[in-house]
Amino acid sequence: MKPTEFSKIKIGSTYRRPLVMVGACVIVICVCVSAAWDSWRARNLALQGNNRELSSISSALAEQAARSLQEIQLILRRTSVTANVPQQIQIPDKAIEDFLKREVADVPQIRELSIFDAAGNRIASSEPPGQPDIDIAPREYFRQIQHSAPGATVISQPLKSLADSKPTFAVAIGMWDSAGHFQGAVRALVEDDYFERFYREVDLGRGTQIQLSLDDGVPVVAFSRELDPGDTADLQSAQRIVTGFPLRVTVSRDRRVVLADWHDSFITALVRTSSISLLVAVLALALARQMRRQQTLAERLHSSEQRWRAVFENAPIGVVVLRTAGQFIASNPAFQHMVGYSGIELAKLNAIEISHEEDARGIQGQIARLIGGDIVTARFEQRFVHRDGTMIWTDISIARVSSSEYRLEQSSGHEDVLVATLEDVTQRRLSEIERSRLEAQLMQAQKLEALGTFAGGIAHDFNNILGAILGYGERALHALDARTPAHRYIEQVMNAGNRARSLVERILTFSRSGMVARLPVRLSPVVAETIDLLEARVPAGIGIVLRMKAGDIVVMGDPTHIHQVVMNLCSNALHAMPHGGTLTVALERVHLAETASLTSGLIGPGDFARLCVADTGVGMDAALIERIFNPFFTTRGAGEGTGLGLSLVDSIAREYGGAVSVISAPGNGSRFEVFLPVSSEVAPDVVHEPAALPQGDGQVVLVVDDERALVSLAEELLAELGYEPVGFQSSSAAWEAFASDPERFDAVISDQTMPELSGLELAARVRQIRPTIPVILCSGYGTPELEKKAIEAGVRMLLRKPLQQIDIARALHQIFAG
Repeated sequence: MKPTEFSKIKIGSTYRRPLVMVGACVIVICVCVSAAWDSWRARNLALQGNNRELSSISSALAEQAARSLQEIQLILRRTSVTANVPQQIQIPDKAIEDFLKREVADVPQIRELSIFDAAGNRIASSEPPGQPDIDIAPREYFRQIQHSAPGATVISQPLKSLADSKPTFAVAIGMWDSAGHFQGAVRALVEDDYFERFYREVDLGRGTQIQLSLDDGVPVVAFSRELDPGDTADLQSAQRIVTGFPLRVTVSRDRRVVLADWHDSFITALVRTSSISLLVAVLALALARQMRRQQTLAERLHSSEQRWRAVFENAPIGVVVLRTAGQFIASNPAFQHMVGYSGIELAKLNAIEISHEEDARGIQGQIARLIGGDIVTARFEQRFVHRDGTMIWTDISIARVSSSEYRLEQSSGHEDVLVATLEDVTQRRLSEIERSRLEAQLMQAQKLEALGTFAGGIAHDFNNILGAILGYGERALHALDARTPAHRYIEQVMNAGNRARSLVERILTFSRSGMVARLPVRLSPVVAETIDLLEARVPAGIGIVLRMKAGDIVVMGDPTHIHQVVMNLCSNALHAMPHGGTLTVALERVHLAETASLTSGLIGPGDFARLCVADTGVGMDAALIERIFNPFFTTRGAGEGTGLGLSLVDSIAREYGGAVSVISAPGNGSRFEVFLPVSSEVAPDVVHEPAALPQGDGQVVLVVDDERALVSLAEELLAELGYEPVGFQSSSAAWEAFASDPERFDAVISDQTMPELSGLELAARVRQIRPTIPVILCSGYGTPELEKKAIEAGVRMLLRKPLQQIDIARALHQIFAG
């Protein structure tokens, strides 16, 4: 009521005293009722406003605690996977300690990161060397880890560090082997002051308390301002669960502090109603007090806004406020740094404009569901395009806030808004992609190994069949007149048999089951010779460029393998240029300073020979590149290729300890680079064999093979070479013949795979009687293990089936010539 109105009522009372009394009574009653109503309403508003403030602050603090602990949890899990902690360890691994120090270097909330064995003894720590031994076996949280599920995170009650007795609490996870046995634990000691400093900077005012406690109510971190920690009789509190952890954040404030202003207003109302004679003065005083109270409330509202702004600005994750159409209303520095735009620039943009084009439709659908009320909150992964063009993966949690809770300053109507939190998960996504790529390489290697085992398994029988075909075919060819049709027919049989022999050799090489005696090989002459052979069948319109910059570089291997690698790569390149082009073959020496990830695997560091075969043909897309090393995969038509060429190249490169890199794009040609480790060995000079077959001098040779046709063939070939062959189809019968007269025989030629006695077993028995007799072992399915066993058994020479007369002649000549 204004003073002028009160004056009019006072003047009128002279004439109408009863009316004045009634009016005065009415005024007194109205004032009393009004005062009581204002007092009750002010009390409720104070409590409600305080409750909203405490709820908002507890939510923000719970989110902050969750993010901090999630970062610790990520470090613990990464450490448990990286650190290979054995059951017993005496000296800590320096690499593990350096790893632990790097993990905690930029994480202020971690005081110490340690690894403990299954008995609770510390075996590695991020602390400097020389720390006393620590045993956490008596700790309650260590027992909880032992009985928890693998991967579970355990948070301890408040404790004092065993190293320096400072207050702290522990966050730990267990380490388990593949059989589910407990191997130890990774523990992080959290800086107690980290959370307390953060709570102090929030500055909630006097009479407040912030407490981070376990689910059972045990406080882990507590901070209070002008409040006795034991005084909890009249506190107004708000509590939020820390997502993903057995923790709660409780923010409390003394009701006496909250209602202090209300008490003042209540007393004022009493004074106002009791001082009706001084109504004007009381009303003026009440008005002044009311204005001061509004100012105080405004200041407190501003202070509350500043506290919320501090949380908003300093949050470690991105926080944005959006209109329902996607325009940015507000964004914190974390999000601005994430996408590379300032707050002013974002205010002029729409979220869709900086989203990845493939994800734009998805985020529009999520926003539509939020606006339509189908869901309250949504969480999904979203890609943004950074200002510099790079792609940023984010984990988004977004919710709709109604207009009754958030009013836009520049909006006259009621408009809901969207509030989103965003975490940058780009590194995690890149790690997942890299892991998927490595898993694909592992599956490819397993598939090649399985196919190789199958391919090698049939080689023995197939080579025996080829041995008879080629051997008797060769004899028939020599026995026929070259002018007869039969001679031409036999030539075609020999050509087909030789192609089959070449195919078996490629299968054996692919399966890594061939003879793998490693010898120093000069690469340059082998590559040059292969290109000379290739030039004779290069189609018209294709030019060959040869660049040999490797000098006299040597690798440990087989010249035939190197020839197959070059020939297969060049054949594929010619096939990829049906309309002509340029084939470039280059050989050079390179040094890799660190491990490199190539298309077919990891290599390095070290010195390597890099063989590059590039074409200007049709090129390949990424999907085709993933399949080119698969066995029997080919892009050629039926009958034009076996699909083993690139599989063979990959197999040889892996066998030599190297790898293959493929760079190609549709329409831009292909570039294959084969990396082979360089050897310091010296390659021997090439020795040219004489044109005529070396002859024997009547030496008696024991021939053993379970194939009757091969025994007969070997006897005929040896007889023509001047030897006296004695053949057996049974290895047991051959052993009995040798045991009855050991001095009769000058050499033994035996198959390896036989039903009674294997070739190695027969050689061992023979050498027990005559240690000096030379033994030649033949096999259609040779392996490195067989080669090793043959050397240990004293076998003089290991030959691969199918054999030709020149192979037997040279082998016997080398043995008898010493």
